[in-house]
Amino acid sequence: MQGKLGQAVWRQEIWLFYIEGSATILVAICAFFILPDFPHNTKWLTAEERALAISHLAEDGTDELGKRTTMQGLRDAVCDWKVWWFSVALIIQFVALSFIIYFPMIVATLGYDTMNTLLLCAPPWVFSTIVAFVISRYSDKTQKCHVFLVVSSALAGVGFIISICTMNTAAHYTSVFLMAQISAAYMVIWGWINNVFAREPAKRAVAIALINGLLQTRNIIGAFVWPINWGPTYHYSYAICLAALGVSTTMFGVMYLYLRRVNE
Repeated sequence: MQGKLGQAVWRQEIWLFYIEGSATILVAICAFFILPDFPHNTKWLTAEERALAISHLAEDGTDELGKRTTMQGLRDAVCDWKVWWFSVALIIQFVALSFIIYFPMIVATLGYDTMNTLLLCAPPWVFSTIVAFVISRYSDKTQKCHVFLVVSSALAGVGFIISICTMNTAAHYTSVFLMAQISAAYMVIWGWINNVFAREPAKRAVAIALINGLLQTRNIIGAFVWPINWGPTYHYSYAICLAALGVSTTMFGVMYLYLRRVNE
């Protein structure tokens, strides 16, 4: 849309934001009425489907009706140190994932023109999607989260190290594949968080909302990790991402060891 229809590019981009934002709002409004809350009050479920859904919730250790009010759930979530631990760990992890926002800029350091650069941005995310599907599938099947989180983080760490050490085209492009697949770990983490706070619906709802709300600070922090004057190598940026990834993975490891000890 570069200057088409006699309009400035920035005006056309604003319209794109309006269109995309309106679609998101529309879907959110529809979801409010369509998505069910709990099996017991979902009218379109048959009696057999309702019983099956309730039994699955029971297997996960979830009390669908709950015994706590919303305010009690808020107090429980705020007073639970695990909520704050996960929040800080995720914020730090998203410092490592800040490269996602600047991905085209990173791929541009390979030296290709704009069209080829944008085309080269696609394969790493196709690979990331495949990895995310595989990891999520086996994480759910084995009921294990931490091991897949560690593996995905380790691969991303290797990608950061390669990017720090060399600007060789083949090696650098391989590194972005390894970096991109870290999105799979993010999905596994949210599944883990849901299981950690599974028992009381009120607390779980507040905990997830609180963690997600605090997580939005990631965009502010991430903006300072990739200053243009650090390019084209961005060694400092990759080093910061690597350090943040190490800290967040360690924090998740501490949580894993704590939960394993509690559940023994």
